[in-house]
Amino acid sequence: MLRRYIASVLLAVLIFPFSVALAKDYVVRKIIDGETVQLESGEIVKYIGVATPELNRKEGGAEFYARQAVGYNKRLVFMKKVRLEFDTKKKDEKGNLLAYVFVKKTLVNTDLIRNGYARADVTGPNVKYRNALLDAEKRARADDKGIWSEKKEDTEKHYVGNKRTSTFHRPTCKMVEKVPEKSKIVFHNRSDAIKIGYVPCKICKP
Repeated sequence: MLRRYIASVLLAVLIFPFSVALAKDYVVRKIIDGETVQLESGEIVKYIGVATPELNRKEGGAEFYARQAVGYNKRLVFMKKVRLEFDTKKKDEKGNLLAYVFVKKTLVNTDLIRNGYARADVTGPNVKYRNALLDAEKRARADDKGIWSEKKEDTEKHYVGNKRTSTFHRPTCKMVEKVPEKSKIVFHNRSDAIKIGYVPCKICKP
């Protein structure tokens, strides 16, 4: 009995350092777009199952909420230690790493989707977190968050934009009082504001 116990302890000691070595941390040194980053090693990582609005289209400039997606991605991972988890397909056709990215216990892939900065783009063979990604999109859609607020119907006769922040508000929003007159712009509908790059206020949620 004692021999079995000693043997199991020795086995655990041998396995533990190996398992820790596998859980390697990386540091993100550059944000390329809402779903792509570069590590200190120079390797490019694309988030599995995540599709953010295009930042650099050939025509028409950035898509709605593209800059916000980049900014949020930066807050999540820039110059932070991340853990990469791979699936069946480890690299794309360009040689970029395909990964689920964790900052401590936060799965960045689902966090971006759940907060409306991206949609779920789950295709085989990488489907390990398929249900989590789709559930995150379902909740973001239900709450009209981020990219899902673009098609929201007008509920006001007009909206007030802030030229300095490129944000638009309901006319009754408390933030409107803080906007200088020279920075105000009036929109007759939401689509007019969105077409020129304005995003909905997070407080009044127009």
